[in-house]
Amino acid sequence: MSLFGRRKPGFSKEVELKPEDISGEFSDRNDPARQDANPKDEKVDMAARAQAVIDGTAKSAAAAGTAADLAEQAAKEGRTVDLFEYMDSLPDVEDPFPPSEPEPEPKPMPEKKPGEMLADYIRERTRCVQLTPRKPLEEEEPLLAEMLEEMRSLESCQDIRSVVGQKDEYFYSDEIMANNYAMIAMLVYEKDLPRTIAQMVRFNCKTYPAPTPVDYFKRNPFSYTKPQLDHALRMIEKNEAYQDIKVVEAFNGAPYLYAEGIMSRKYAKALADDSETSEGDRR
Repeated sequence: MSLFGRRKPGFSKEVELKPEDISGEFSDRNDPARQDANPKDEKVDMAARAQAVIDGTAKSAAAAGTAADLAEQAAKEGRTVDLFEYMDSLPDVEDPFPPSEPEPEPKPMPEKKPGEMLADYIRERTRCVQLTPRKPLEEEEPLLAEMLEEMRSLESCQDIRSVVGQKDEYFYSDEIMANNYAMIAMLVYEKDLPRTIAQMVRFNCKTYPAPTPVDYFKRNPFSYTKPQLDHALRMIEKNEAYQDIKVVEAFNGAPYLYAEGIMSRKYAKALADDSETSEGDRR
């Protein structure tokens, strides 16, 4: 039985090749397609033709007939075929393929203004999900104020925005980073946990509206630990600026935060219950 199963119609017949059928030499001499050609004669013929062109006797050489006669004529003159002489002897012929038009040189890019270069730097950092704080820029660039003024006046830099925190001003591109995310990134950058929690709770109550689960701050981009959250909530209770931030528990005891004055306690609890019910259904 064949290794690959039964042979299908259309396959060529196998031929068994014996060792004595294989030639020990691989050359044009053993190639059946070239049995009528003699490589030595071809070489002599080509040399003779080249010599005839060099001597200017191409016509008489062609009339001489055989390759042997041409080789004999070249040998009598005692000259060898020189490739460069042969090339020089060729008649001038009009090139049927004229050279193509040279490609125009690329126009040099206009030099960017300092404000544009600053905007490019801010965009690169935004692509890496990073804000660009102002203070480090001022330490490196004494003319930062002029660069910022120029940047804000350029039409090409209108995507550059800033968010102001308690410690610094932070720049970003709103074509790459959402304004809401930039605000969150600023709060995380300044590492003021009580203020971060209070601002996010107020924002969520006003925007969605929705209370904010405490576990929300354990996720990215905050990644706060439970001890950090417990300490921040105690600070919020003691700080007069955050007295509107209140805690309400859902039906299962999950703690939620809401902003009094933006959302009532009753409404916050109803939304918290609904959120925990939906979360339980997803589980």
